[in-house]
Amino acid sequence: MKILIYEDSGYKKLYPLNMLRATCQIRIGANSLLQRIENIINNKFEITLHCRNFLSEYLKEIQNNKVNIVTKDDYLLLNGRVIFTLETIDYLLSKKNKNCSFRFNNEIVAAYISSGHVQVLKEKVQDNNNLFDDDFFTGNEFDDVSIKSSFKIRSVKYAWDIIDHMTHGELENDFIYYSKKKNKISVIKNDKNYLNHKKIFCSKRVNIMQEVVLDANEGDIIIEEDVTIEPFVFIKGPVYIGKKSLIKSGARIYGPCIIGEYSKVAGEIAESILHSYVNKQHDGFLGHSYVCPFVNLGADTVTSDLKNNYSSIKAKIDNEEVDTGIIFLGSIMGDHTKTSINTMLNTGSNIGIFANIFGSGFPDKTIQSFSWNETGKPSLKYNVDKAISTAKIVMERRGLKMSEEYEKLLRYYSSEVNK
Repeated sequence: MKILIYEDSGYKKLYPLNMLRATCQIRIGANSLLQRIENIINNKFEITLHCRNFLSEYLKEIQNNKVNIVTKDDYLLLNGRVIFTLETIDYLLSKKNKNCSFRFNNEIVAAYISSGHVQVLKEKVQDNNNLFDDDFFTGNEFDDVSIKSSFKIRSVKYAWDIIDHMTHGELENDFIYYSKKKNKISVIKNDKNYLNHKKIFCSKRVNIMQEVVLDANEGDIIIEEDVTIEPFVFIKGPVYIGKKSLIKSGARIYGPCIIGEYSKVAGEIAESILHSYVNKQHDGFLGHSYVCPFVNLGADTVTSDLKNNYSSIKAKIDNEEVDTGIIFLGSIMGDHTKTSINTMLNTGSNIGIFANIFGSGFPDKTIQSFSWNETGKPSLKYNVDKAISTAKIVMERRGLKMSEEYEKLLRYYSSEVNK
């Protein structure tokens, strides 16, 4: 049997987080959704991926998994928007029936397809409209199996769901699956500035300078290899800090918080996810936000994450205004977006990829991809050639070279914006 992690037709509601990656590559903690499944499966089954057709060539380039390929095997399909646990996957593996879909709270979260019926799956994956939805399962007469509510399965419908799930325990849950695959981290040595030090884990290759306070009283702190933490930093767990990151002097980080690999951060950060390669090297507040790779936040950029009247925050996604149902929400920021000094971002801001934001006052809450945005003036289109040229410089400064497939994907999105 093989496992196929698939994308369904709701992928656009997660923009911009999955514009330059598969939905299952969105980060929920130390791991992405995909990495958590890999840790749970622990090489017992081959894991393959399914994604939108226009993303597939780039995904093949950056993943070791097979992408959009179906062979004559039994398949357990897992919805890439679902945060799976060991208990849930064990249940799914134990309940295999011929051609059945598994439903939780009226949402299909998984399915089983036998090898005798795999042609149906192969045709769907190769179809022009290759995204899975309920019609695929009902139209092919899959048995409908309801999963009992005691499993408490969480799924991600909108980008802000990731932040909400993380702040309600999903980061700590993720640490469980992370630790199963890691053997290069250990409990930090006791120190008067390390509170509850037995819950602070770090690689042997870290550089924690003097007068750093690590407080693990309310959650674990995990520090990966080649991380540097400069003097006079305060970190309150639960917090994950990825490899080769720099935490600059005076930073205050309040968990749950994720500082992804190769990031450089300063100022105040609270209950946020910095995916990787994020540049926040100056003062300014970042709260209840998700920041994608290669974002640069100018000095004193601040995010509002709470309305003055404490009401739930509304946000617009895929041309739909949605009441998020939560009162804490900062900004969702797509890859390669940049803010100027003293930028102020409103509650529930949704900002696409390759957006430039500058000027005094609050910009619009919804900012399109490939755009120049001076506060108080109409948004202008960002020339794709100039955008790519700048991105190449940014990536080369981090020792990375933009691939042809990555560039093709950027040009695809730029053309979609400009239609």
